Amino acid sequence: MPEAPRFAFRHNGENGLLEIPVTTVAIGQRKFPCGGGGYFRLFPYVLSRWALQRVNGLDGQSAVFYFHPWEIDPEQPRQEGIGLKTRVRHYLNLSRMEARLARLLQDFAWGRMDEVFLPGLGSRS
Repeated sequence: MPEAPRFAFRHNGENGLLEIPVTTVAIGQRKFPCGGGGYFRLFPYVLSRWALQRVNGLDGQSAVFYFHPWEIDPEQPRQEGIGLKTRVRHYLNLSRMEARLARLLQDFAWGRMDEVFLPGLGSRS
């Protein structure tokens, strides 16, 4: 959705639903995903770090990052009968994922989404 907001926003005004999109980096007039998932596994770590630093520094925004639990299991069973594109997209760099996540945790400060996006509400009991 090229015209969608890149950062947290509320639908229908101040009391509307808060949407927190997965992070994208703007390069020129285009937006590129950089908030994790397959892109984090498939592309070099330095590219992800650069993109997240750009979002934090240039845009002054927090980043949302996600990954799937299966992405940290390089020993997961392999599916039979799937095409090359699917195999590459699903299995490439699984063995590097855990170390990349550890590096990501060291390279950036992280917090719970409620604490980052709803200041004052995140620490309620």
